[in-house]
Amino acid sequence: MSDLPRVLVYAPFSFNGQGPAESCASIVDGFSPLAIKTELFVARIRNHIPRNVDLHQSLPLAKRHLPWRMVNRQALSKLDEDFKLALRTADPANTIAYFWPDPAVELVQEARRRGIVTVREMINTACATSGPILDAAYARLGLPQTHPVSKDKIVTETRELRSYDFFFASNPEVEKSLQQLDVKPGQILRTTFGWTPGRLLKSTASSRAGGGTRFVFVGALSVRKGIPELLDAWHEAKVEGELLLAGRSSPDIASLLHHHKSNARIRILGYVKDVGPLFRSADVFVFPTLEEGGPQVTYEAAGCGLPVITTAMGAARLVETGITGVVVDSGSVAQLTEAIRLLGARDDLRVAYGERARRRAADFVYSKVGLQRCGQLLSILEEHRRHEAQP
Repeated sequence: MSDLPRVLVYAPFSFNGQGPAESCASIVDGFSPLAIKTELFVARIRNHIPRNVDLHQSLPLAKRHLPWRMVNRQALSKLDEDFKLALRTADPANTIAYFWPDPAVELVQEARRRGIVTVREMINTACATSGPILDAAYARLGLPQTHPVSKDKIVTETRELRSYDFFFASNPEVEKSLQQLDVKPGQILRTTFGWTPGRLLKSTASSRAGGGTRFVFVGALSVRKGIPELLDAWHEAKVEGELLLAGRSSPDIASLLHHHKSNARIRILGYVKDVGPLFRSADVFVFPTLEEGGPQVTYEAAGCGLPVITTAMGAARLVETGITGVVVDSGSVAQLTEAIRLLGARDDLRVAYGERARRRAADFVYSKVGLQRCGQLLSILEEHRRHEAQP
């Protein structure tokens, strides 16, 4: 058996090259320069997975191409069995269990019983934080609270989170969220998510028609991402230019989006798979999200040289007011309006902020992010060994 430190990664996804699954794959790919054995436990693979990992798929080959809704229960049940077996045969002094959301709390407790260090990936703030934020946003809009962060979800996740040794926190808002659950600062591993330049910079910018400043939003067109506030701010700002919205629309605000479809200064594009040309055709990235972890789109837009207007939730340890963009208060239409007007009118600021954003984004490529995270895991495992060796 290898004497290398071992990381068992629990990733309950259908790996399709998008969302948290893409982030997970990109992070563990960055582990490879260091001496560590990475084992990735997944439901199934539908896209490229790094070669440096030992892969465990819970679905048998015959079922890997069936619709996810038909096989997800079987896949996740088998994933839990496979991961539990790996925990029971692991050397506690040489192993870290690295969990992505949302494992059964019993699985985490099994790792703890075995004396294995446990680390939880926080892709967003804790539900105890995000739930009230979304409740308030839906109430402001007079909408029924149909978002997925229910009271039961908050209780379940809060119980789960109290079972871990450490947490990867991708931005300061996630850190605050954990501290509100009485997580000690020493348990929080400050980190980020990242971006992959090759994914964005291989094609040419999309064409532009008309003048003025092009603002672009990329993400789900939803209450959580601040779309209602963005539409209000865009209407109030009255800048010369256009606003492009790229992403799948949430049913909650379908009528609101339909109302704005006739506005010639707003283009609703739907889902865009290759956002690189879109970013490179734009002048400003605007992302007034109400709740996040470390949004990949912030790094991607900055990497394409765009100044960024966002909130503290969306700043991703990259955006600073007056340096790489403008950070506004979450939910503030007035501040968002002022930021749009400022960057709509000031070509010099757009160029200066965008160039600084581009340079700073180079620190957030996934090869660097993965390497930094792997170093953190090795450090806590070494500390665990020293602690266990004490008489």
